[in-house]
Amino acid sequence: MSDKSSIWAQLQALADGDLPPLNALFQADANRAARLSYSAGSLFADFSKQRLTTDIHAHLLRLAQASGIERQRDRLFAGDKINTSENRAVLHPALRGTGGTPAIRKQVADMRARTAEFAGKIREAGTYKAIVHIGIGGSDLGPRLCADALAATAKPALDLRFSENIDGASINDALAGLEPETTLVITVSKSFTTQETRMNSEAARDWLGKFARANMVAVTANKQGAIDFGIPSGQIFEFWDWVGGRFSLWSAVGLSLQITYGPDVFDQLLAGAAEMDTHFIDAPLENNLPIMLAMTGIWNRNFLGYANQAVVPYARRLRKLSRFLQQLEMESNGKCVTRDGNPAGITCPVIWGDEGSNSQHAFFQFLHQSRNGSPVDFFAILQDNENRPAHTRALLANCFAQSEALMTGKSETTVRAELTAQGLSALDIDKLAPQKTFPGNRPSTTIVMQRLDTRTLGNLLALYEHKVFVQSVIWDINAFDQWGVELGKVLAGTILDDLGADTPSSHDSSTAALIALAREAAKS
Repeated sequence: MSDKSSIWAQLQALADGDLPPLNALFQADANRAARLSYSAGSLFADFSKQRLTTDIHAHLLRLAQASGIERQRDRLFAGDKINTSENRAVLHPALRGTGGTPAIRKQVADMRARTAEFAGKIREAGTYKAIVHIGIGGSDLGPRLCADALAATAKPALDLRFSENIDGASINDALAGLEPETTLVITVSKSFTTQETRMNSEAARDWLGKFARANMVAVTANKQGAIDFGIPSGQIFEFWDWVGGRFSLWSAVGLSLQITYGPDVFDQLLAGAAEMDTHFIDAPLENNLPIMLAMTGIWNRNFLGYANQAVVPYARRLRKLSRFLQQLEMESNGKCVTRDGNPAGITCPVIWGDEGSNSQHAFFQFLHQSRNGSPVDFFAILQDNENRPAHTRALLANCFAQSEALMTGKSETTVRAELTAQGLSALDIDKLAPQKTFPGNRPSTTIVMQRLDTRTLGNLLALYEHKVFVQSVIWDINAFDQWGVELGKVLAGTILDDLGADTPSSHDSSTAALIALAREAAKS
């Protein structure tokens, strides 16, 4: 048995054994919260409400080491071709100045200078009132999340809107109330062939009319495709095949943010991510925040059997964080084969969530009293950015209370005593007590920020990028391809043709019936 297999078996034995409840772990260790708290950059993370003993914690770190995480981390930053299925390097850290060869660093520096110059000119000219950013997936979610978050501390110079969905409502909503002459359209598509982005860009080009050539910009790895679309060469900004879409925020994909909030603000976002890169590289395993976050997830998924992971930011400016992490984690690690093509074990959980405190009135019933529940990553911001200190205190109170309640629960004995004190009959108490009992012992992590500034946002997003990478190494899967996205795209192209063809191609009876319904509706 290999060292990794042996450690894995030991962890499984610990999970299957008499694992103490969280309440007991706190009672037995007065220093538990301090011992299981980590700091990096502007982030503070409390893992003490995870179901971790000292022994489990040590074994998880041993598992990371035995899996070769340090060597694989070095390969990532060196620019080795760790995306084995596509024979590509994975160098998104190079976009913020860490890792990569001198040639790569020069490419990045040149492009950063070019985008900063372009953004500065647009801001200074004052010609445009709005930007419409067209992209989907990684070309949309990162900039969209940041647009919300940066507004907490940086004033937008333009009205920044997004169009991502192939539904016509998406581009209609983005263009509503704008004027073609004063609107800049930025198309972001690595291939410049993505159907949703292409159709929305065509609609925007038609809407711009005579202003289209001057008012359209492209961010793409397919420069010729953008030129053929009608975008002048000088308005095309490149990114590269060693940048995965969901890791591309730090590249020219963030051009709309640079224009809206300023190149200096965007530089602070990059600096925050670079700060987390440096921590990930330099911090020993036992003090390494990305590794701790990743290994806690491994413990919950592979050993405690949780199939879900909830993401709940108590910050409206981070309300799109769950969607961003959903793509980052599930598209990266939602795999069933190893890097060698062999069957993989259990990998990525379902990532889901919403902003607090809205979510308390939606799915927290499930978190507190369903049979299995879900681990939760809570996010709290200590300082008020909205000039509403009372709101901030109430928000923090709810966040901290929920993590405490998930951990402590409420025993049936306590509930029965309360109901007895209220004068209920024994029969009513027997009916109500089980319904009002909270099992507790539900794991959570709380990540705390002093304030939601640009550098802290960079810390946070890079933290989760590295979490994804670490977990992919433990599971021995490739986090940097996404073949599962392709099949549906291919079939959609065939069906799109069938919807307008005289004689549709052959499909299963269900799909054929749905196509027939759509064709009939188009005639009416």
